[in-house]
Amino acid sequence: MLDPDLPFGSRVLVTGATGFVGQHLVRRLLSQPGIAVRVLVRRPERLSELFGHDAGRLEIATGDLAEPASLVGVCEGVASVFHTAAKVPYAFVAGETPDIFGRVNAAGSEALAREALHSGVGRFVYLSSTGAMGTPFEAVGDETTPCRPVSPYERSKRAAEEALLALHRERGLGVVILRPCLVAGEGKRGGEFLRLFRLCRRGLFPVLGGRLDVEKPLILVDDLVHALLRGASHGPAGEVYLVHSGARHTLGAILEVAGRLVGSRRPALRIPFPIALAAAHLTTPVARWLGRPPPLTPVRLRLFVADRRILIDKARDGLRYAPSHQDLEEMLGRTHAWYTRTGQL
Repeated sequence: MLDPDLPFGSRVLVTGATGFVGQHLVRRLLSQPGIAVRVLVRRPERLSELFGHDAGRLEIATGDLAEPASLVGVCEGVASVFHTAAKVPYAFVAGETPDIFGRVNAAGSEALAREALHSGVGRFVYLSSTGAMGTPFEAVGDETTPCRPVSPYERSKRAAEEALLALHRERGLGVVILRPCLVAGEGKRGGEFLRLFRLCRRGLFPVLGGRLDVEKPLILVDDLVHALLRGASHGPAGEVYLVHSGARHTLGAILEVAGRLVGSRRPALRIPFPIALAAAHLTTPVARWLGRPPPLTPVRLRLFVADRRILIDKARDGLRYAPSHQDLEEMLGRTHAWYTRTGQL
């Protein structure tokens, strides 16, 4: 259910409403009486496809985060903003340059936040990513862990966080920042889980150095929506919160379930880390020269072998965040069913 502290009669703005997380958030908001939902979209025609008759209940604002002038007035009369839109690596297309991440994720987020300030928005909930932290070196991570973003995407998400936190300090922006781990569930086009399933089906998922014991925290999109709503009504502004399922899933357990879903008894291929790292160093510049996303970068390789034990105590305490989905069979099963139903697998 929607958090009761989001007042009856509230108007909220959701960016990224046609995206993976945004569409789940919009459906949850539409299920509650007395909440007016405005959406910022680039392609309004997709709303009917995603929401059917309920699309008629949405207030539609057309704009593009990469074009700040198109955002003028979008926050007028809005009590809370849920900013879920972002340029993500798996949606990087030929012809785009890496600066698109900065223009959309960093500059676009700051421009939207300034509009929110101008319109007197009370709470600005920003969907960031653990990618803003970069590659973790520490055995255990929390919100105090130093951020070391490397890729253009990671740097753009961290830059957005820094800009929003500066607006909180300098002008009182009521921002709450969520950093989810890898998000499972229905609605994504492409992404990490699609690569996982495809590689497991062929028995080619790379396990570097035999490290099946590394922790890989996940979160089901339903729990992420819960966290977003909590961000609008709980905890002080100007804070960052890490969120995931609360379970300590390992890569081995994930591969076991994924292999079973795709019908592969041996979903993984063990590769010595030095060999994989050398291959990544060779293929990454070639892929970028061709204008394609690198299949496996040195940064991603280090992420594969890095333990991702991330604490969510701050979100539990400050936001009263209570994840309710920890079962891998459900989390991966729903994701796999979606990819199959939409012809991606």
